[in-house]
Amino acid sequence: MKINLLFHQLFINRVNRTASLFPLLITMCLLISCGKKDAIVKVPNPRPVKVLELSIIDPVKPLQLTGSVMSWKEQDISFEVSGRVEWIVEMGTNLEGRWEEDGKVHIPGDVLARIDERHYKIRLKATLADNECAQAEYVRKKQAWDKKAISEVDFIRSTADRDSSEAQFEQADYDLERCILYAPFPGEVSEVYIEAGGYVKTGQAVVHLVMMDPIKVDISVSAKTAERLKLRDTVHLFLPGEDQSVIGRVYEKSTVADPETRTFRVSIITRNRQHFGNILPEDPLLEYPRIKDYIHLQRMRVDDNDSPFFVEENRSLHKDGNNYYVWADPDHTSGIDIDPERPLITLRKYIVTPGEKRMNLQGLYLMRELEDIGKLTPGTLIAMDVPADFKDGEQILVARREWRMRPGQLVKVLLGETAPEPGLYLPMNSIKPVNDKTGEIFVAVNGKAKKIKVKILSNVGELYRIEALDPGDANLVTTGSQVITDHIHFLQHDESIRIIKVAEMNL
Repeated sequence: MKINLLFHQLFINRVNRTASLFPLLITMCLLISCGKKDAIVKVPNPRPVKVLELSIIDPVKPLQLTGSVMSWKEQDISFEVSGRVEWIVEMGTNLEGRWEEDGKVHIPGDVLARIDERHYKIRLKATLADNECAQAEYVRKKQAWDKKAISEVDFIRSTADRDSSEAQFEQADYDLERCILYAPFPGEVSEVYIEAGGYVKTGQAVVHLVMMDPIKVDISVSAKTAERLKLRDTVHLFLPGEDQSVIGRVYEKSTVADPETRTFRVSIITRNRQHFGNILPEDPLLEYPRIKDYIHLQRMRVDDNDSPFFVEENRSLHKDGNNYYVWADPDHTSGIDIDPERPLITLRKYIVTPGEKRMNLQGLYLMRELEDIGKLTPGTLIAMDVPADFKDGEQILVARREWRMRPGQLVKVLLGETAPEPGLYLPMNSIKPVNDKTGEIFVAVNGKAKKIKVKILSNVGELYRIEALDPGDANLVTTGSQVITDHIHFLQHDESIRIIKVAEMNL
């Protein structure tokens, strides 16, 4: 019992001592805590940022639209009269259009086809005779009418017969003129529907003519772009294989959107030019005399040694005094192609003896028999349409004119009056604008955000071409520089940053 009382007293004494020390312990803890707080120097964390790596870009190609070349005008051409076709133009021929107004021909134009005129000449002769008779009868009846020797009905009938015969004569004369079919507008023959010797009816299409200059290009654009484009606005057309653009103008815009794509058609008009294959306009090859066609010396019937040789009479056979000759290149026989990169051949004069036989190939070629081919060998290249002043042994260029743009071709179209220049481009949200011509960007350099003033040179849509305002900062605004794209309105010069993402400019 005494032991328990002793332990109880000791426990009470310890508790009392501890309680008396508690305020001192609290005070010491507070002092220690406050001392530690004052000793800590808190350093701000680097700001996480995204950057865009600068590079020289050409914004032209990514901004180009794809356009489809379309003919400005095309039409099936037909005769106003019927008959047997005597001659018709060859497909691919370029023609000049006829301009006839108020009965006056201002430009004769080129012939598309001809109908055999004999039937219409006979009819004109018959109607002329009938008209002369009707005129004579009218004069006789008029004299009798003046003398009151015939009735009014007889005189009226005579007048009607005269007018009818005159109309028939005028129609016959008109029909005879229409036996020759002229190109109604300049263009290229894309289709020939009938061959020489065939019969055509009135209104039956014989050729399809396509106007090649001017020509148009159709593009499909959004409603916003269509609204922005104005008639006569300048656009640039980029043709395949050519660096320089061709200037076009906005000609018309569709009123209604395509129901499937919800886009609007915009038509661009431009001039079309011709060139000689792949030969550039400044190429010295174009200084040589030119031909566009040739044939090879062949027999009328292949593998028949008794069959005569033929050449084109009007375009290949020439006469010098009593001698006939052709221009030929013995180095290019059948099966030996002309170099497409340098299509030059050397022509020499060869004496030949023509025969009497002729062969008309659909009115396109008039072939003439050769009784003696002289020193020529079978298969030799025979040139056609050689210039009159050409000299023996000279070189000549074999090149046919071709249109730079053809219907159905795809070309690239860049909207805008001027083509954007290559350079350093940034989206506008990466530039802190100062005014219309200058701004500020932040470049990441060694973990710091460096504020650089830049000139805003031009824009392509939402992209702006820049360069350093101060030449001394040019090394910070160049290929490979990392421009900060976010937080630019809160960043401070020399603020610590941490790059979390690097992107490249992609168009």
